[in-house]
Amino acid sequence: MFKFDKKFLRILVPLGILALGIVIFIILKGTGPAVEPEPSAEKIWPISAIRVSKEDFQPTIVEYGSIVAGNQADLRSLVSGRIVDVGERLFEGAIINEGDLIVGIDRHDYELELVDRKAAVTEVLTRISETKAELVSETKLLSISKSQLSLRKKDMNRRQKLVKQGTTSRKSVDDSIIAFNEASKAATLRNQTIIRLKNRLKQHQASAKRAQSAYGLAKRNLEETRLLAPFNGFLANVDASIGQYVRSTDRLARLIQSDRLEVRFRLSESDFGGLLDNMNCADQNKVSVPDGLIGRKIEVTWKVGKKNLSFEAIIERLGAEIDSTSGGIDIFARLLGLNFTTPLRPGAFVAVGIPGRIYNDVIKIPRSALLDNKYLFIIREGRLKRLNVEIAQLGPDWVLISDDKLDGELVAVKPFPEMAEGLKVESR
Repeated sequence: MFKFDKKFLRILVPLGILALGIVIFIILKGTGPAVEPEPSAEKIWPISAIRVSKEDFQPTIVEYGSIVAGNQADLRSLVSGRIVDVGERLFEGAIINEGDLIVGIDRHDYELELVDRKAAVTEVLTRISETKAELVSETKLLSISKSQLSLRKKDMNRRQKLVKQGTTSRKSVDDSIIAFNEASKAATLRNQTIIRLKNRLKQHQASAKRAQSAYGLAKRNLEETRLLAPFNGFLANVDASIGQYVRSTDRLARLIQSDRLEVRFRLSESDFGGLLDNMNCADQNKVSVPDGLIGRKIEVTWKVGKKNLSFEAIIERLGAEIDSTSGGIDIFARLLGLNFTTPLRPGAFVAVGIPGRIYNDVIKIPRSALLDNKYLFIIREGRLKRLNVEIAQLGPDWVLISDDKLDGELVAVKPFPEMAEGLKVESR
């Protein structure tokens, strides 16, 4: 009798079961009801969209500029000499108050000069006093001489009449003439003396003015041996030390007013014109001062590491020239609310935000939503619809639309290559 190997049976039994299962599946499939295939579903594209509506919009023009000193002074000694004293805070970046000592110059020579100049003034004033006294005396003597001259003249005239009448001698007449001439000569000499005294007085008075000017200069020079801070601020370019000899032209430091910093930035011709659109003037061609710009408040941002420090500023003036190449013009704005604790310094690079013109009743959309600068897609009943729009203003990342037909619509803001009229989408 034939005997099966056990290994062979372990392989044959599973194969038989598998074959039986296949036969049963084929039979059931052939005898079951027919199933019709389902149609493929339309693809729904996810899309980013926003609901838009009319509003008033004032864009911010962003420019970049630098901080400059609104007021600064070169601290120079007005006198020459050796530095014998310095202020307690005479170092780079030090914050000082108005009236604080910067340096002190050796006073010795200037004190001696002041004494000499004062003595010169006293001497010339004494001469003036003496000359005035002489002038008063000579004026009195002249008055006496004139009186005597008048009497001598009357006597001479009287004797000349008497000699004609034969009642007096000719010698008497001659004596009266001689006396008259002597009195006239004395009066003339007195008058000449007075003229000389008046001229001398004028010379002394001129000398007195020169002496007083020299005294004033000496007094000022003595005062200038102490160089003081003219206003509150912080020091830069310090170049002074005890023992150093300085001349009146040497700069010892530069003082930057701490509460008077400005931001200087440049506006393009188009932005400048846009800011002037809202000027309250009937004839803009006759405007001498840009009223729409001067006095406008702006925001200044200084990025320090990971921090952004914001400051308020007010536009005060325009630059003296317009750039012939770009047509841009420099703008100067004064920073507000500064004090000693403000870390901002000249040379800092800052961003400037300037409020632009106001657009009334416009629709603002992201720049990405506008295609070919003329149309966009809106979503109606779950499908895309292409819509041409009227652009009011193009910004760096936004577009202003003046079309009423867009009010309240759902606008696609992130286009993709498959976008087309009628495409089924789902906003997210």
